[in-house]
Amino acid sequence: MRKAQRVTALLSAVVLLLLIGFTGGCRPAPPPAPEEVRIGIVGPTSGPVAYYGTLMRNGGLLAVEEINEAGGVNVGGKMLKIKVFTEDDRSSPAESVAAVEKLITENKVHMIIGPFNSSCALANIEVTERHKIVQLVPIAVADPITQGHPWVFRNCANQTMQTSRMAHWAVGNPAYKTFALLLENTDYGRGGGEVFAKAAEQAGKEIVTTEYFDLGDVDFTTQLTKIKAKDPDAVFLVGLITEGSKILTQAKELGLDVQWFGLGGFASDKFLELAGDAAEGMIHVSYWEPNPEIPKSVEFGEKFPKAFGGMEAEMFSAATYDAVYIAKEAFEKAGCASQELKCQEALRKAMHAIDFMGVQGRTYFDEEGQGQLCFYIVKVKGGKRTIIDYVCPEG
Repeated sequence: MRKAQRVTALLSAVVLLLLIGFTGGCRPAPPPAPEEVRIGIVGPTSGPVAYYGTLMRNGGLLAVEEINEAGGVNVGGKMLKIKVFTEDDRSSPAESVAAVEKLITENKVHMIIGPFNSSCALANIEVTERHKIVQLVPIAVADPITQGHPWVFRNCANQTMQTSRMAHWAVGNPAYKTFALLLENTDYGRGGGEVFAKAAEQAGKEIVTTEYFDLGDVDFTTQLTKIKAKDPDAVFLVGLITEGSKILTQAKELGLDVQWFGLGGFASDKFLELAGDAAEGMIHVSYWEPNPEIPKSVEFGEKFPKAFGGMEAEMFSAATYDAVYIAKEAFEKAGCASQELKCQEALRKAMHAIDFMGVQGRTYFDEEGQGQLCFYIVKVKGGKRTIIDYVCPEG
């Protein structure tokens, strides 16, 4: 009987030792080291602004390719390649929300870059905040995107930064006493109109009429006829290339001869191609131009078309290209790449420590995640954009 008890005790001890070996003494096994940095890019590659979204995606893909060819991202002393996942949101807020949800829950990305449209960004930041995943917005400009949203950063000038400077150019000129506003009926368009109207009012200038149009519209005769009847000195137009080029062409056909002002939505060679000589003299904002004072910007302008079959580099590709490099630097500062809250907190902290020199120039972030960076005021001369001012934040 005693022999049987001794055998039983010995077997129990062996089993216990085996269990300890398998479980590490009941301690949970450490999470596996990351094998790659996973980034999701969301934007419209079909739908009404597919051209812009394609530029955006291609800028990001070019940066990923360069980083991987150079060895990858140094995360905690280990070189990791970037794996990128892209989603098309068709400029639809609902589809953008679904795309970001998929990137986070199915593709397990460690950071979201995008989207393009302000309305989409305002919708999908709820998803990144709920999952506590860092989101970097390279293009959408609506002010509230970064206001009170600690997981969101933006590496372009916001609506107020852009429009207030453009308004300064316009309302500060004594030649222009009356203005009409022609606005895309989106957060982007309405927000730009509000900022411009406030600046005009403060300068004692008059807004004689405000007209709206929708994405996808092709006939703007009604709005332009109303504007012409008011006989303004200038028109502030907020929109994108497809609608904007038609507006300028139809305005010329109607004999509406005014000074046109706009935001960054027109900083595109495609816009100049579509609008032709109707765009001549227009003054607008641009995030990026090939600037000899920033050698990286010139290099980017040369290598982008070589990588994408002759497609010219534009500010939407430049902003997303810089966004990927900013992400690389943030992952390296954080020393980790995962969806775990501890790592995401470290990544968020690292974003606030970024001081990055890219193709758009210097970028750093304020306490709300709004990028502080320079941008251009350009004028169309001889069918080309010409830099007439370079506006930079203090600091």
